[in-house]
Amino acid sequence: MEDKLVQQVVNDVMKKLNNPAKEEAVDSKTFVNPGMTEFVGISEGDTIGLVIANVDQALHEKMGIDKKFRSIGIIGARTGAGPQIMAADEAVKATNTEIVTIELPRDTKGGAGHGSLIIFGAEDVSDARRAVEVT
Repeated sequence: MEDKLVQQVVNDVMKKLNNPAKEEAVDSKTFVNPGMTEFVGISEGDTIGLVIANVDQALHEKMGIDKKFRSIGIIGARTGAGPQIMAADEAVKATNTEIVTIELPRDTKGGAGHGSLIIFGAEDVSDARRAVEVT
């Protein structure tokens, strides 16, 4: 009985190997998700890191970002900017990214200091992600 079952399975596999299924043509109008916004992580001082994999044309225009940057990394924090800027400098040196902008917003939780917003531009999403991780 077991021999018959094994032989049947072998025959079925051989039929499939000898007659491969025809692949359907992919419609060029099919939507392909080129990438997603990714939450990279958090750390001390309410620091949060995000990566936008494929920046939309409208966002390029609104933010004044060079069109060569297909991905951006975003660091936002409530802590003082000095350590964050130093870490961003190390991230730029360690990756193929550039700093697009650095802003020092007010601390909205009522603290005496300010926060920091650092945006990295990268041609490759892995570089943007690594810059955020390093920072």
